[in-house]
Amino acid sequence: MAKKRKQSEKQQRMANARRAERKAAAKAERKKQKHKKAVIWIVVCVLIVAIVTGAITWGVKTKPLTHLFSVEKTEHYSLSASELSFYAWQIYQQYLFSASDSSTVPDTDVSLAEQYYDSDTTWEKYFADAAVDYAKRILTLCEAAYTEGFEPETDITAEAQESVSSFDSTTFPKGVEEDDVIHAMELYFTAVEFSAEMENQITLSDADLEGYYEENAQDMQVCSYICFGFAYDDSTDSYSITSETAEEDARDLRHCTTKEVFESWVTDYYKENYSSLEDEDIAEYVDSLYMENTAYIEGDSISEWAFSGDVSVGESTIITEADDDETGTILVCLLLSEPERDESYPVNLRQILFTTDTYGSTEDAQAQAESVLEAWQSGDQTEDSFANYANYYSEDTSTDGGLYENVSGSEILSDWKNWFFDDSRQTGDVTILESSYGVCIVYYVSLEETPMWEITASEALAEEYYNDQYEVYQEQADIEVSSFFQKLIKVSNA
Repeated sequence: MAKKRKQSEKQQRMANARRAERKAAAKAERKKQKHKKAVIWIVVCVLIVAIVTGAITWGVKTKPLTHLFSVEKTEHYSLSASELSFYAWQIYQQYLFSASDSSTVPDTDVSLAEQYYDSDTTWEKYFADAAVDYAKRILTLCEAAYTEGFEPETDITAEAQESVSSFDSTTFPKGVEEDDVIHAMELYFTAVEFSAEMENQITLSDADLEGYYEENAQDMQVCSYICFGFAYDDSTDSYSITSETAEEDARDLRHCTTKEVFESWVTDYYKENYSSLEDEDIAEYVDSLYMENTAYIEGDSISEWAFSGDVSVGESTIITEADDDETGTILVCLLLSEPERDESYPVNLRQILFTTDTYGSTEDAQAQAESVLEAWQSGDQTEDSFANYANYYSEDTSTDGGLYENVSGSEILSDWKNWFFDDSRQTGDVTILESSYGVCIVYYVSLEETPMWEITASEALAEEYYNDQYEVYQEQADIEVSSFFQKLIKVSNA
């Protein structure tokens, strides 16, 4: 039986983005009126960046103990303290690269053993423990590959040797030598290739997909609604409306039971209360209130209401989102279509992000985006070159080459949706679009040929099957860990 999935990082980002947009809109209206890092996932990101494309030969042989200390081992493989130090160093380097808040980053000039991640754990132990956990995964997959007789076609050792040049050895922890890096990368490449083979062996039938949908329909449905918010501020008498006035207006708007009447009411509201606004600006804002084919997001107040199963088309609700005791927004939401299976086709795209935090304003971020776009257009204008530009310039460090796959229309802003889902859009098209974070150069890759609901079901089932098989391999690997020698793992040379 399929298990109910927890809210994904992707869903969390969507929920946060929607809340941020609503708060930004509320702030604008009032103005008119007046770490913890998940290190295991981080190490996956940094190691996957190191993957060399193409098949890799089975060439891993058990090495003699390096520097005499074996921290982790299975029947056929082992990792020493210095090899685990290399893994810990990689995790640490990626953490420094991707950390968005400097207050959560340790001082690179001070020994990590002398700094604390929390009251009980030093930064040294924090990264060392992460390395041990990840090494367990690597050894589990290597041992499974050995048991299954997995044989890639090219030379893994050669791939590992080639990868050495991509690392700055001057920053390695003391005691980490080239042979340690090569052996650690041999095991890593083997684990990655066998993991891919595990995924390739998963086959799903139409019955599997339909069964998963029946049990988890809400995760694969979309609905449409229109929503308007009245921002209130009870802390001042000037340039704002009170919560009492906002509630009265919300009750009045709730009498509107169709999209057209709802939009007409909001249009009149703006013309009556904000005479300085141009009709064109009002029309553009009113148009943005319509949320078409929106996916369910766990914990989002509007989403929980719309997907509750207790609401029919034409029914509305009032939701209060308080910022504090005196300010907040009162939302009026009208359901326009009930939840149904998401049969839309998502897009694949790349982006290069320039944040307003870095450049100071949207105008300056836009200028930088235009400069980089001009530089890219002066070259071969390929997807590969765009990916290289993204890796160099983009402030979005969560992707490789700025790539986002299987992006549905419900996950992006209206302007983005209009551009990406234009029937005339073709691979290689590029433009500049604004986002809630700043300005982006975006590259259209392709439109998927599989509907969104099926992609969601396939990914979820594949993940379940993979994890179930991995648990079997993990038990069979019977990894031995030396807690004594684990203390010899170093993270940096500071």
